[in-house]
Amino acid sequence: MSYWKECSVAIKVQERICVRRNYRALRPLLCVRSGIISPLKSFHLITVLLPRKVAAVTPVDPGSYRAAAIPQPAARSLFPAGCGHRSMRIVGGIPAPERKWPWQVSLQIKDKHTCGGSLIASRWVLTAAHCIFGHVEYTVKMGDIHVNHTSRMAIQVPVRDIVVHKYYNPVGSIENDIALILLEFPVNFSSHIRPVCLPEKMFMVEAGMECWVTGWGKRKETDKPEDAPEQLQEAKLNIVRYEECNRALKEQMESGSDLVKKGAVCAYSSRGKDTCQGDSGGPMACEFNETWVQVGIVSWGFGCGRRNFPGVYTEVSFYKDWVIDHLSQACCWDSADFFILLCVVLPLGILVAP
Repeated sequence: MSYWKECSVAIKVQERICVRRNYRALRPLLCVRSGIISPLKSFHLITVLLPRKVAAVTPVDPGSYRAAAIPQPAARSLFPAGCGHRSMRIVGGIPAPERKWPWQVSLQIKDKHTCGGSLIASRWVLTAAHCIFGHVEYTVKMGDIHVNHTSRMAIQVPVRDIVVHKYYNPVGSIENDIALILLEFPVNFSSHIRPVCLPEKMFMVEAGMECWVTGWGKRKETDKPEDAPEQLQEAKLNIVRYEECNRALKEQMESGSDLVKKGAVCAYSSRGKDTCQGDSGGPMACEFNETWVQVGIVSWGFGCGRRNFPGVYTEVSFYKDWVIDHLSQACCWDSADFFILLCVVLPLGILVAP
C-alpha cells in the first residue's frame, strides 16, 4: 500500500494496469494506476468513480453565457455535421427515452458494462482514462438505453485502438483523465445513434448552468451490484467552476491543498443527484441553442451525491487540441483502408464564447 503524502488525500493503490496498443505516436506500453481516495485524517476509504468490476454477476452501475454561445460554421472539420442533435418522437409531451441521449455508449468487457462513453464521430468514442485496463478486449455498445439486453436498434462494435493521455495521473490530484477509443469500423448514424458536439478550445461553460449527466451507474452510494439500473439514468446538475469547487472541497476536507486542477470542471445538485460508480467515462452535456455539447467526462468524486461534495469532471474544451491531434494522426495514417468519415470536409457548428 502506498500513499500520496503531499496533499490532503491518500491514495490506496489497488493495481497497476497497462495498455498495449499499436499507435505509432505512442509508446507501445503505457502503465497507469487505479486507486481509492481517502481523507488523510481517518483513512476512511471513499471510492472514486472507478470502473465496475467485470467479475460481478450483475452489471454494476448503473443555460449558457448571458450572451448566448452561437455556433459558427467552420471550413474544415474532423467531426461530423449535425452533431449534438437528437431525433425524438414526443408522446404526451414526454421525449421517448431511447432517443434522448443518442451519443451515450457503454464500454464493455465480455458483454458486461464497465464504463460509459460518448460517440464523437463515426469511429471515435470519448471516455475517461481511468476506465482503461490492460490486456483486455473491449467492445462498445450503442443505440440502446438498456445495458443488459440488445434491441434491434443497438449495435456492438469491437475496439481497434485506445489512446490514453500520456500525462494521465491518478495519484494525488487526478489529472488528464481522458482517453479516446477507435472503433474497428465506422458506425452509421440513426435516430438512436448520433454524435455529441465538442466545445471549442478553452470554451468555459458558465457557473450555475444546468447540464445533464447520463449513465448506468449506481443510483446510491450504498447500492449493491444487484441494485444496478437496467435502463440508462439521467441527472440534472449545475456547473461549478474549479475555483469554487476547490473552495467547497477544501472546506469539507479541512484541507489547504487544491484537489481540482485546471482541466477539470465540477457539477453539483442540491437534491443529492450525482454520478456514481459505473457512470465513469460518460458525458456531461449542456444545450446551447438547441445543440448538445459535451463539456465534461465523468471522472471522480467523494462518494456519490454527498451534500456539499461536487462531482469532478474532465473539462473537454481544455483537451480539444489533444483530441484533434489524435484524430488527425489516425485519419492520415489509415484513411485509405479505414474509410474514416472524419476525413471528409464537413461544416461544423463550433461554439465561440463571446
